[in-house]
Amino acid sequence: MKIVVAIDKFKGSATSAQLASAIESAIKKELPLCKVVKVPIADGGDGTMLAIKEILGEKVTVHKVKVHRPLPFLKQLRAQYLLDEASHTAYMDLATASGLALVPPDQRDIMSASTLGTGEMIADAIIKGARHIVLGLGGSATCDGGMGLLSAMGCCFANDNGKAINPCASSLRFIKMIDTWDMDIFTRDVQFTLLTDVNNPLLGPNGAAAVFAPQKGATPHQVTLLEQGLRNFSLHMPTDVTQKPGAGAAGGVAAGMMAFLNATVEPGIDWILNMAHFERAIANALLIITGEGRIDNQTSRGKAPAGVLRAATLYNIPVIALCGSIDPQFKPKGLRFSQVICVTPPDMPLEKAMDTRTTLANVRRTIRNLIASWE
Repeated sequence: MKIVVAIDKFKGSATSAQLASAIESAIKKELPLCKVVKVPIADGGDGTMLAIKEILGEKVTVHKVKVHRPLPFLKQLRAQYLLDEASHTAYMDLATASGLALVPPDQRDIMSASTLGTGEMIADAIIKGARHIVLGLGGSATCDGGMGLLSAMGCCFANDNGKAINPCASSLRFIKMIDTWDMDIFTRDVQFTLLTDVNNPLLGPNGAAAVFAPQKGATPHQVTLLEQGLRNFSLHMPTDVTQKPGAGAAGGVAAGMMAFLNATVEPGIDWILNMAHFERAIANALLIITGEGRIDNQTSRGKAPAGVLRAATLYNIPVIALCGSIDPQFKPKGLRFSQVICVTPPDMPLEKAMDTRTTLANVRRTIRNLIASWE
């Protein structure tokens, strides 16, 4: 008997690796002879770099660089990224330098937030020899269209008086001139691949401001200003990428990088599964166990469990999805999981359910009950 475990993190509760180990231990306790294959996965959200590190192992080295956090008044941090010197490829998460988790909830200010730190991290990797940047876009605290990121690599933004403006979301409406000369030279031989778990466009009711800014603390008025700013920014882009799938990822970072750096956007889960040789891993498997922290209507739009299910369906392998919670409004929309199981007891308080030890205990109990139901 062979069971494959390919589960994403339960955000705020447990990492992918912790969950996979808990599932493995529960299976082994009930089925000692079962072969358990753990496949590190991520979908472009925060945690993607950790999955890549597990997959590539000693092929990559960890590099650290001092960068700015999303807000200028916050203390700088030492951000980490991976570098594969043999292939001149750097792997990094935008959330490492520009993530929402880096900003205390009572200090969130999306209008002042910037992706400058991520740009500094990318610049450091290029200086150290990277010629391919692979960037996971999830978990951002920003909605600056990538303005901060681009400025860190030499792009200059100015208003109608020719005066340089601060690269943050509140400045988007005032962009009148963009000078990319220095950035073009710096990034001339560099390829950019963006991994994302969403396919939203840059503008409109499904765009970066309307859908994601409120999750980062934006008020309705700020959402309107951000939409105006991103629209103005788009008018100064060398190519129109506003409606391209994924352009709205990370507060429009994808759009900015597609337009100015010729970046390509890839579904993060598909890219990771290919890197992990997932089809080889699931050969002759009896079952695949996947999941994420919350199953909702976003799950079908590029999230890890949907990607795992899509790959498994080609080989008629049943897939069970675990989660910490299920949205009552969830509609499968073609997601034919064998089962979707919430590991959290219905009467458990949220604070307790989010505790790492409790989450892992809930997962182990769920797997034991699942196996018992087979007998």
